[in-house]
Amino acid sequence: MRSARRPGGVRVFFALWPDEAVRKALHAQGRLVHAQLGGRPTRAASIHMTLLFLGEIEEHRLAALQDAAGNVDVEPFGMSLNRVACWPHNRIAWAGPERVPPALEDLVGRLRQTVAQAGFSFDRKPFAAHVTLLRDAACRALEPDMASIAWRVSDFVLVRSSLDAGGSNYQVIGRWGAREEA
Repeated sequence: MRSARRPGGVRVFFALWPDEAVRKALHAQGRLVHAQLGGRPTRAASIHMTLLFLGEIEEHRLAALQDAAGNVDVEPFGMSLNRVACWPHNRIAWAGPERVPPALEDLVGRLRQTVAQAGFSFDRKPFAAHVTLLRDAACRALEPDMASIAWRVSDFVLVRSSLDAGGSNYQVIGRWGAREEA
C-alpha cells in the first residue's frame, strides 16, 4: 500500500543512470527474462541502479540535498552486469554484477555519509547492486545465463519520482560527475 503524499513533499533517490547503449542492452535482457518469468517489464526510459533511496522529503530541502551531493567525488569505474536473478520475497527480477566493484561500494558509502551529515534520513538497508528488469515476476530458475553488459560509470544522479496510472515516472533533477583536474 502506498501512503498519501504530503503537500510540498517530493519522492527522491540517488542512482546510476545508464547511457543509451547500456539502457538498450538492459531493456533487451528484460524482454528475455520476461519471456521466462512474466511480470511487468521496466520501461526502457526508467532503467537505473538505485544507490540511495531517500523517499519523501520536503521540496524546499532539495537545494540542500543537491548541495550535499556536490561534495561527493566520483572516481570513474567500470562494472560488468553479468548476473540475472529473481527475489521471491518481492517478485523482482533483476540484473547486476557478479562482483560489486569496490568503487561502487565506496561511492554508496560516501553518498550515505554525506547525506546523513546534511541531516537527511534514508533507507538504511544494505546496498544491493541491481537493476530492476521486472516486477511481479514468477520467480524460478532462469536460463540461459545473462550475456555480460559493460557499464562505464562516471557520474550519479538525483531522481524525482512521481506516480500516475501507468506507474512510476522518473525525472533526473541533478547530475554529478568526476571532477576535472585543475
